[in-house]
Amino acid sequence: MMKSKGKFDYVFGKTLGAGSFGVVRQARKLSTDENVAVKILLKKALHGNAVQLKMLYDELTILQKCHHSNIVKFKDWFETNDKFYIVTQLATGGELFDRIVKRGKFTEVDAVAILIQILKAVEYIHSMNIVHRDLKPENLLYVDKSDKSPLVLADFGIAKELKSGDDLIFKAAGSLGYVAPEVLTSNGHGKPCDIWSIGVITYTLLSGYSAFVADSVDGFLNECTAHEHPVVFHKPYWDNISQEAKNFILTALDLDPETRPTATELLKDPWITSKELQKTDLLPTVKKGFDARRKFKEAVEIVKLNNRIQRLRQMYCMTNETDSDLEGNRSSSAINLLSDKMNGLRIHRENAKTPLSHESEKKSEGADDDASLKSALTQDAFAQIVRAAAKNKEKIIEYQKSEAASQANLADENKAI
Repeated sequence: MMKSKGKFDYVFGKTLGAGSFGVVRQARKLSTDENVAVKILLKKALHGNAVQLKMLYDELTILQKCHHSNIVKFKDWFETNDKFYIVTQLATGGELFDRIVKRGKFTEVDAVAILIQILKAVEYIHSMNIVHRDLKPENLLYVDKSDKSPLVLADFGIAKELKSGDDLIFKAAGSLGYVAPEVLTSNGHGKPCDIWSIGVITYTLLSGYSAFVADSVDGFLNECTAHEHPVVFHKPYWDNISQEAKNFILTALDLDPETRPTATELLKDPWITSKELQKTDLLPTVKKGFDARRKFKEAVEIVKLNNRIQRLRQMYCMTNETDSDLEGNRSSSAINLLSDKMNGLRIHRENAKTPLSHESEKKSEGADDDASLKSALTQDAFAQIVRAAAKNKEKIIEYQKSEAASQANLADENKAI
């Protein structure tokens, strides 16, 4: 790669997002006349944070190694006295779920086409011993607005490169609702955690609502072990969805990461390879959940974005009066807009998500971002459940069935009385 011309080669545009350490902005690269996305990180915010600095360099290393049509392309990186800049491909086609809502029809055929792209991206990074750790719809973007646009996996901010294929990570990170249960245990996690996330994404893709409704770590761990399977296929939402699709989800959502399939194996799954997929239009049901999620997220993000940019500006402007790099999208009535959208929105609780903050973001984002992640008791208890389930799966299922039968018999006896 040619030596970067640095910041002077870019004209910055609108802000696309913001976090605890910086912002992501659209920009035009003057030397190539190309639109790009630029992540701008404040060195002042990272100062003294060895963990976050390592994550930054890990992200740079990983992005430069990845060359795949379903992974966002690395373009450039440079630094100034007070900031780091990471330049990547700008995906303008929208997020996965937003794009689906705009379709005229959505069937299992369409869902499989999407899953194949996600699986190929994950298969590729896993072949390089890279674990993404934050697979979720917000990180799946279309390159452009055309019907044939490829889907790309983005945001490698908490991705990890393993020393070997079986290496484990012991520091929890991810997004609650999509994070795999073993990430929250004391046993460590690796590549299989991405497969779990694919299972959750598939569940939501086909139904329009979230697989898990818990808004805390403890609640999630209890929820995914409360029944025979980690998820429930509720009627009537799943009545028109094939058993093969449900089996695919259950295969990906194996509680035991050691028996969970690989991305390569899932690409050979009967549902993925079937030539006779159901063509029932799922969009009417799916769209209700997606629309509610999208409107709620848009409203909340306006406020979060402005608040985060304000904090970053205050931090940076302790030594600098102005900073065009951190200029946010102006929104003088952000709070009013949030209020208006909330008044016109009835959102089901199962579509609400509480983000599980990255370890490095907890102090700045607040104590409500799942401090219970550190609960050793919960982690150890769940680790034991997973081990027991792996060894005695059939016994547990038979026990649950016999319990259900006993309760049914008791209910019949009570009716007779």
